[in-house]
Amino acid sequence: MNSKYDVSIIIINYNGKKYIDNLFRSLQQMETGGISHEIIMVNNGDDDHSIEYLKEKFGDMKQLKIVETGGNLGYAGGNNAGAECAEGEYLIFLNNDTAVDKKWLVNLFHFIKQTPFCGMANSKLLFFYDFISLTFKTTDKVILSSSIKINGMEYQIVNKFCKNLLYESERIVCFGNSEISVPLLKGDCDSKIEFYCMEDQGEGSSVICCGHNVFLKNGKSGSIILEHAEIEGNKYSLIQNAGSGINENFDGYDIGFGERDSDKYSRPYEIMSGCGASVIMLKEDFIKCGKFDERFFMYYEDSDLSFRLRKLGKKIMFCPQSLVRHIHTGSSEEWSPFFCYQVSRNKLLFVLKNVSFFQFILYFCRQWISAVKNRNCYQKWGCMDAWKIGLMGKHTDFKERCAKSEGKSRQNK
Repeated sequence: MNSKYDVSIIIINYNGKKYIDNLFRSLQQMETGGISHEIIMVNNGDDDHSIEYLKEKFGDMKQLKIVETGGNLGYAGGNNAGAECAEGEYLIFLNNDTAVDKKWLVNLFHFIKQTPFCGMANSKLLFFYDFISLTFKTTDKVILSSSIKINGMEYQIVNKFCKNLLYESERIVCFGNSEISVPLLKGDCDSKIEFYCMEDQGEGSSVICCGHNVFLKNGKSGSIILEHAEIEGNKYSLIQNAGSGINENFDGYDIGFGERDSDKYSRPYEIMSGCGASVIMLKEDFIKCGKFDERFFMYYEDSDLSFRLRKLGKKIMFCPQSLVRHIHTGSSEEWSPFFCYQVSRNKLLFVLKNVSFFQFILYFCRQWISAVKNRNCYQKWGCMDAWKIGLMGKHTDFKERCAKSEGKSRQNK
């Protein structure tokens, strides 16, 4: 296969104007080591004028190519459209809500070239911001407001960045082994962290951060003031993805999710599945595999591709030296109606394609029962549409589902 470039970097845009500066500045600053490359931005929709903004700010980048799809083809269809136009020997699929390390491309490219039987290499994905930790000293437990302030800006503590505590929407119950990772949204500049103690059920309870120990009082606010040097010496990165896998219930998961970056994730290893936020593979292998299955639209499409690649006798490897900062779920909100629908639907499609019809029926019943119990219509729609797509060959669409449901609701009024 004749190629004009060593690598084609394919990025999907869907109203992603807010991500353009971080991503394209990092692409401008990355080292290439003589690797010829093109950057293909696939436009799945830009009601926010993101493509116009991209052209204004970064249109002078010689490697940049913009592909218009004429509509939202999803992650799968958009990447297929980008690959269709790609002139590189290798394809890199990169999320738009990322920023790449200076050696990201060089390390990823040489890794797949030098690793025998490697058909896909997965970068190390870190959460976009670094973190500092809040820990607690208490003889019993303390209850804090789940909303804190960082340099005067309100921040809602996120459950996935917490350990060993009880999380509720408006409060968090913390114990002696609890830890909260607080993102450095403004970098490692001098910072003031303010919090409110709703209730202290211990004796002499306190919050500890970067060596500061602040005592808690019932119904009182407290604060910790940190200098740049203190933050610099105590900050850490959290893993978002160090490869992907599928568990015994066929749920997709991120290896290392929420763990501190450490020696454990500094060496390469074989993985079950690549994460589509940053992977590289030969264009020839991508075509042999049958490309992304566009029926998946979004979610599980990278796992499905990975399983087909492994059937070609290729390995999927984790490349720890290729670093990417990732905002995570930048394209869709976690546990939103769209997320619930797509994940429940695509999990079933994945099982039908890659496991067995028996397991498909088994997990269809399990998900249906769960959806009925939880009164989750989006999960039910996902189940029904997986059946229609996988077994009846029909086309289904989430927006069409919502429109029909809204129409029925109006008729019943």
